[in-house]
Amino acid sequence: MAGPPSAPNPAGDAGVLPEFRSLNFQDAPSPPADENELDIMNMERETAMKIVQRAVLALANAMGDVPATPPLSRPSTPNSSKENLPALVRGHRRTASRPATPIPVERAKHQKVELDAAEASHDEPTITYDIGAGALPEHIQRANMARKFFSKSIPKISLEDYINRIQQFCPLSTAVWLAAGSYILKLCVLDKSVPLTHRTMHRLVLASLVTAMKALEDHRWPQARFAGVGGVEQHALCRLELCVEFLLSFDLQFFSLKQLTASTVALQKAGQAAHYSVKLPSSFNLRISNPKFR
Repeated sequence: MAGPPSAPNPAGDAGVLPEFRSLNFQDAPSPPADENELDIMNMERETAMKIVQRAVLALANAMGDVPATPPLSRPSTPNSSKENLPALVRGHRRTASRPATPIPVERAKHQKVELDAAEASHDEPTITYDIGAGALPEHIQRANMARKFFSKSIPKISLEDYINRIQQFCPLSTAVWLAAGSYILKLCVLDKSVPLTHRTMHRLVLASLVTAMKALEDHRWPQARFAGVGGVEQHALCRLELCVEFLLSFDLQFFSLKQLTASTVALQKAGQAAHYSVKLPSSFNLRISNPKFR
């Protein structure tokens, strides 16, 4: 009697692996000016990348530099100690629900890049699990999570090069890019959980992409590879991912095409509004040569 067939492995299908390619943003197709013409079902990945890059950069320019919230305590916070965690949490080890996407040998290596050190130290807690009496207020817990996204200084790599680097070495689908942009919109604009500045935007993009990839896709890149491409340590990326999930209350799915389209349009509008709201520098001196307009 023949045995049962082997378990399916969708990640092993060659057709699932996205195409590796670099991008020149100048050549990337721009999104349509009319929001009614926005067709995310047939949108190129590069167009989705451009939407996210433009909006995030415009919002960061408008926000300016916002200092990180001071740490709760150092070197440790009693509320986050393992003794205070529920038994179920203490004994749980997070495991992958599906295998990582296999990477061709010729694509296994990637150029090295490192973001500047994070503002938050390694000993600062990620999540406070305590609730009820003695628990820290929710706004303090959220402020502590927001610290994870701050770099001590502005990363040297531009956002455009950073986004292109991620897509070159860890190709992602249109849906993942648009979902990540929607996460950032909710975190930084709607909920105001994390300030979107030049010191936070790289880690926000990286963590939002990892979260969206795992929430929406059948394939996923290994955590170690994604961390290496993003220029952060693997355990730091895990903490950033957890922070995104908690700050979004684990509301990560898009159950309709209309919902994702509306989020994408909202992201575009937020970026456009931020772009036009940036104040002119004090050194700007308007000179009108035509006497009729003086």
